[in-house]
Amino acid sequence: MSVMLVSMSDDKEEVSTRGAEVEAAFDEEEVVPPLSSQELTNARVELAARCKSAGLTLEERSQTEHPPSLRLGMKCGRDFRWLSFGSDEGIARVLSIPFEKYVFLGDYEAVCSYQEGIVEAAIRAHTQGFMPSSYQFRRLFDNLGRPDSFDMGSVSLIVDPPEAGMPRIEISPASELFGKLLRSPARVRLTLKLTNCRISNHDQALALLNRTANSLFFQIDLLSDVALMLERERRRSTVSTRPAKTPDLTNDLQYPTTEFDDAPLSLYWYGRSAFGMPLLQFLAFYQVIEFYFPTYSKAEAQRKLKAILKDPTFRGDRDADIGKLLSTIYISRSGAFGDERSQLRATLMECVDSSTLRSFLEADDNRREFYSTKGKDALYHKIPLSNPTADLRNDAADRIYDIRCRIVHTKNDSRDGELDLLLPFSAEAQKLSVDIDLVQYLAQAVLIAGSTPTRRNP
Repeated sequence: MSVMLVSMSDDKEEVSTRGAEVEAAFDEEEVVPPLSSQELTNARVELAARCKSAGLTLEERSQTEHPPSLRLGMKCGRDFRWLSFGSDEGIARVLSIPFEKYVFLGDYEAVCSYQEGIVEAAIRAHTQGFMPSSYQFRRLFDNLGRPDSFDMGSVSLIVDPPEAGMPRIEISPASELFGKLLRSPARVRLTLKLTNCRISNHDQALALLNRTANSLFFQIDLLSDVALMLERERRRSTVSTRPAKTPDLTNDLQYPTTEFDDAPLSLYWYGRSAFGMPLLQFLAFYQVIEFYFPTYSKAEAQRKLKAILKDPTFRGDRDADIGKLLSTIYISRSGAFGDERSQLRATLMECVDSSTLRSFLEADDNRREFYSTKGKDALYHKIPLSNPTADLRNDAADRIYDIRCRIVHTKNDSRDGELDLLLPFSAEAQKLSVDIDLVQYLAQAVLIAGSTPTRRNP
């Protein structure tokens, strides 16, 4: 096996293969002469014929006050990745590449050709504080001391296989075809290229990409302290389901009359800042609630103890009755009473109003539909929103506790069963937005309940 760090600045032909930075609409970056009416007709006919021959879907979409547009459904496993043509010239541009030979891989910004044995995927550096990706790429290519000489468009890192039958690995600027098939930002884009691959289906190619990238990037991290990752598909961000608020701060804002504990409020702001990291967001808001477990679980334990001791049938010399007392006053390492699920339930029962919680869950059509749909998220406890008389606080507690266990993968509650770990970049993690809204709302309620009057002389 050999590793080469190559500068391509003197090789004009190689430099010309850099990714043409073209948006998915194929109409923003590259300047092409306008097509005549006949040329446009011919281009549409050719595109339709090539799509039909390759078994690809080509749809025409009507647009209000605009001419109809086309979108091309590229194969991506059992699904499709849609490419929209924002202008007619974009049709001619995509016809210049053999798009029929390529498929997309998973939810990555990655393409693959089974015929040519090629896999190409966009890469980026993990965010490290405020350090930009370009700085980290300079570290990767050992040009920190010479920023003026660094040209990301002319670098190439090549790792040859140790034996025949294994793919060749290369990190270099995106190919022209890659730039035309995927959304390309207004910067040079680096991609991981695997050539001479023996692949015949989507899952095989995706597994090869993941396996190679994980091993290569971990080794690069150890050698250079630069953490790389495969870029994921640029989807529309899953935003909060809460209706946009339009407050009149001039009239509504009041002088602060309450103050909050520093630790849980810090966790709350951490959750608010963790945009694009759903698991971190969820756990941060959950930890806000968890901070108050000792306070509210104690009150719950006191009520249970009083009820047991007031029972006329209670006998202090009977082991079963003593066992009831012991289970009630079980103290966790955090100083809270009972197991974590019961602590969460106790905290929400103390801090959250049942009718207000229902109003929150029903306030938005998307949220109401999400929690009302049968069979959705079968791994998590269902919230019986359709039952108008149900107190939803314990159900909400059980649901967010189920998700919390999937994230941290603990099984200290016998009701959890065998849970699969919820991975950070999984499709399931990206669908947590509605539940993140819920746990954020509950964290706010608990913070408010745990607040104290503002001190006059801090």
